[in-house]
Amino acid sequence: MPELFAARCENYHDGSLKELIDNYFCSEKDRLASASKILLKPNLLSATPPERAVTTHPDFVRAVISSIREFTSAEILLGDSPGANFGKYEKVLEVTGVGRAAEENGVKIVRVEAFEPVQKDGFLYSSLADEVDLIINLPKIKTHSLTGLTLAVKNMFGLVPGNTKVGFHRSYPSDKVLGAKIFQYFTILGHKTMNIMDGILAHEGDGPSRGTPVELGIAAACSDAVGLDIAVTRMLGFRDGFCLTSLEALNQGYDPSWLDVPKANVPVLKVPMSKRLFVPDFLKKFVAEQVYVKPVILNEPCIKCMLCKKSCPVDAITIVDSYPFINKNKCIECYCCHEVCESDAVGLNRSWLHKRMVKS
Repeated sequence: MPELFAARCENYHDGSLKELIDNYFCSEKDRLASASKILLKPNLLSATPPERAVTTHPDFVRAVISSIREFTSAEILLGDSPGANFGKYEKVLEVTGVGRAAEENGVKIVRVEAFEPVQKDGFLYSSLADEVDLIINLPKIKTHSLTGLTLAVKNMFGLVPGNTKVGFHRSYPSDKVLGAKIFQYFTILGHKTMNIMDGILAHEGDGPSRGTPVELGIAAACSDAVGLDIAVTRMLGFRDGFCLTSLEALNQGYDPSWLDVPKANVPVLKVPMSKRLFVPDFLKKFVAEQVYVKPVILNEPCIKCMLCKKSCPVDAITIVDSYPFINKNKCIECYCCHEVCESDAVGLNRSWLHKRMVKS
């Protein structure tokens, strides 16, 4: 039976964080000792500074690296495939501070796309995952406009190379179907993971990148990623299936009865605007044109980098008067443009009925 570790941590230098990581690694010392190559997989969604709480905090990464050296002599790698990774991986590493955290501690930085893609069970993933013995998954606790929350299972989606992730949104525009497919993808690699979650400074509201930081002051670890996600979801006060990857796991028979979740006494997270109104699936096609939250380009802060256009899975973004413009009739509300924008130039436009039914 897996073991759940959780701790309150006031900051990233709190002794409770090191104690949690050490205790978790001690429980998995045989796996660590037998590994010759280990991948650290942080959340490196975009080039945003640590205080924005969009990515795994560099001091969290440092704490993990410091502890892991006490349990293994394995070669340590660090890598991810950011959502806005259109030739900007180095910038992401620099701005987030994670690149420096790795380099200062002798950890080799790798690029997920530098490894050949592998196809299994209908999914593509980077062969980097096959070249390591263990993947230490370092997700950030964040809300997510499509999946509700992005936690341990969702963070492994970063091993899908490059623009293949965009194709997921095109193929599976429904939020529940997308969550289900991400979980199914996770099952291919999940047996290799150890998971340590950064919730000391978390992200609420219109996540995973356009929300606001919130001091939760928690960290948690478990080698069962689904169990960890459900445990953290409960700590946050949500139902087990609020995170759609967890919902799929539960639908497939996952039994969370083994979990003994401590009371966290954390602030209630603001959920994304897109998740504040529950509409049953059978009604969605009837109300879609009246109740919606669609992205819109804000010209004033726009720097015309065109990351939004490059990220759109259905080519709903064109150029009008040198600015990107979203065709609302083609938009599938995947929020990829909202997620990757680094200048806060993609807002969310709510329909009149949504405004009447949901208070901001």
